[in-house]
Amino acid sequence: MSSDPASLRFHALSLSVAAVAAAATYGVNTAMLPAPAMFLGWVAFDLAGPSWRDGAANTGAFLLGLAFGAGTALTATALTPALGALATPLAVAGVVVLVLSLRGLAPLNNPLAYFLGLSSFFYSGLAPTGETLLTLGVAGVIGGLACALAGLAQGLVISRMEARHA
Repeated sequence: MSSDPASLRFHALSLSVAAVAAAATYGVNTAMLPAPAMFLGWVAFDLAGPSWRDGAANTGAFLLGLAFGAGTALTATALTPALGALATPLAVAGVVVLVLSLRGLAPLNNPLAYFLGLSSFFYSGLAPTGETLLTLGVAGVIGGLACALAGLAQGLVISRMEARHA
């Protein structure tokens, strides 16, 4: 590894985020929560806006996306006897209209965060139950908190390196 300050900073920042990711993964694995939901929550937190308030709003949209996913699954199941193969596409079209309509609802106006919540629900393959939403939601919130912690860790690394070279 180079002793160049820019190179050291690059690697120190990477290692600080890796340490937070490892700790968060250990935590969700120990709690038997799905790590993919944790990482989707991490990504959702950091989608838009530099503040913790923005991250919290993105996490809120992610959590609503989980609920919308469960609602979409229940809707598709209810419509299947009447509509057959059209039930799922129509339920999906409905949730997309809902999510895109909410992009005007500040601060929960991040469609990508909603879609990450929907993806987390559908990729989990779990039944649309309250327990599923709690499991995925807790994992996603842990991911959001880990993302915030990673940002703090990066700030500490930058301050210490700047203090050393001042």
